[in-house]
Amino acid sequence: DWEMLARVFRLGLPIGFTGLSEVGLFAASAVMMGWLGTVALAAHGIALQLASITFMVHLGISNVATIRAGNAYGRRDPAHLARGAITATVMSALVAVLTIFVFVMWPEPLINLFMQRDEPARDQILVIGVGLLAMASLFQLVDGAQAVALGILRGVQDTTVPMLLAGFSYWIVGMPASYLLGFVFDLEGVGVWLGLVFGLGVAAVLLNARFWGSVLKRLGPTDPAAA
Repeated sequence: DWEMLARVFRLGLPIGFTGLSEVGLFAASAVMMGWLGTVALAAHGIALQLASITFMVHLGISNVATIRAGNAYGRRDPAHLARGAITATVMSALVAVLTIFVFVMWPEPLINLFMQRDEPARDQILVIGVGLLAMASLFQLVDGAQAVALGILRGVQDTTVPMLLAGFSYWIVGMPASYLLGFVFDLEGVGVWLGLVFGLGVAAVLLNARFWGSVLKRLGPTDPAAA
């Protein structure tokens, strides 16, 4: 079925490029952390691993949001679509709040899970890692929000514009911000991560604005309570 294959390809190609853009952003951040030395890079790896583990929950919520949005979109049910979007966003926010609490309250035990007791740079890694986990706390809110928004938009088969918005946020906003804050303003690793937070935050705002301000309105009036 060449026609269906073409439709899937047109829908999936921007999703692939969006994923590539985000993975590339984190790969570039690792390169910049490497410029700061092996200790900073080690702390970055630990903090990123912890953030990635908790992000899997947001990714799962995003996938569920895609399914529910697709169901509502296929039935042309904007009220159901709106309620599903609100539910997924609130769930992601609650998970982020819980993660923030854990990262802020117990950063050192979490970082120690990744190091041997006789690690010679242990104290240095802990100092840097605690600061990065604090940034990872902010990271949870914005990364979860943009992931869920992407999932909802994919459910309504809107992938090309979100790809452009995400690419702009990651590479035009986030990457320069990481470099400026980390190296020009001498915030080092914390600055690199703060730039990531800034880029992902812009993505969250733009992608949610795309859904609530454009896509949903095209389907007609909504009353989430009626879904």
